[in-house]
Amino acid sequence: MKGSNYAEEGMDLKKYMICLWKRLPLVIAAGAAAALLFGVLYTLSRTVPEGEREYQAFAKVYLDFAADETGEVYQAYNGYTWNDLMAADPIMELTLSYLSEDYTREEVQAAIRAEILSDIRLLTVTVTTNRAERTEAILRAAVQALTVYGGQAKEFLEIGAIQETEAKLVVADSRLLQAVLLGLLLGLFFALLGIALGGIFEAKILAAGDLKKVTDVSFLGYADGPGSLNEDYQNNLAYLRKKAGDITVWEASPNQPLSEVDFGNLRKAAGVVLSVPFGKANAAWVSYVIDQLAAQDCVLLGVAIRDCDAGFLRKYYGRDSLVGRAKSEKTDGADS
Repeated sequence: MKGSNYAEEGMDLKKYMICLWKRLPLVIAAGAAAALLFGVLYTLSRTVPEGEREYQAFAKVYLDFAADETGEVYQAYNGYTWNDLMAADPIMELTLSYLSEDYTREEVQAAIRAEILSDIRLLTVTVTTNRAERTEAILRAAVQALTVYGGQAKEFLEIGAIQETEAKLVVADSRLLQAVLLGLLLGLFFALLGIALGGIFEAKILAAGDLKKVTDVSFLGYADGPGSLNEDYQNNLAYLRKKAGDITVWEASPNQPLSEVDFGNLRKAAGVVLSVPFGKANAAWVSYVIDQLAAQDCVLLGVAIRDCDAGFLRKYYGRDSLVGRAKSEKTDGADS
């Protein structure tokens, strides 16, 4: 008798794909649930408390430079210079003079950033704080200070704002879509992996190949399979009974172990056909049952599968193979 090598056998890919198709709604649900979970977790992690939110506003300021002693306009101002100038007097002192007393020098200095982006005549002043009204107040004060400074400093003919914006909430770069897609892919992957591992470790008996992994006793067919599959079982069973005599078909079940009386009846029979339930028995259990029959000196002549899923068998063997015999018999009857 063949040894129990089912654990070493490879996966029946066709059986796996049919089972996967039946569980496709579960796989999709797992992917959707994981996508939703990742989306919620990402949203929660990116939600900023009200007190920590930042509001930002900016102004474009035009710098009209005066000419120096050589007749050339002053070229000494750049981005770094303007950051220093905005934080130092007299500009900072002027800025604070246009604000109420609850604004500190440290707060205003930390809030203002001044830079030349391209044209040295165009200065961008950006103000960022945790409250919209304070952002706008500091920006207005800074622009007023620059305007006054432009009239006082010899390097300028005039400084004036050409654009001012209102404070807006600083929104971080959202990667919600990426988080959702990652969750979806991981959910689908682990669902598929779970089904694959379940198929390997459970080793459910669904097809003839599953029984061949645990025994070399003849497979008689599907006791209640569709079309010609059931006919094959009936023909094989009839042949064995004609050949061996009194044969007992034992419809084994994992939930119904045999007693000594049952084994005694099986020993009296000329042979035993082991019928296992479709999808409710695994290879390990079938191997154990076969060993018990051998230990009880029962003659095992064949194995079969009952309580079949006709839809699975049609997909597994192909619809044409199940109706081919019927078509052939109809043709033969017409010719005769």
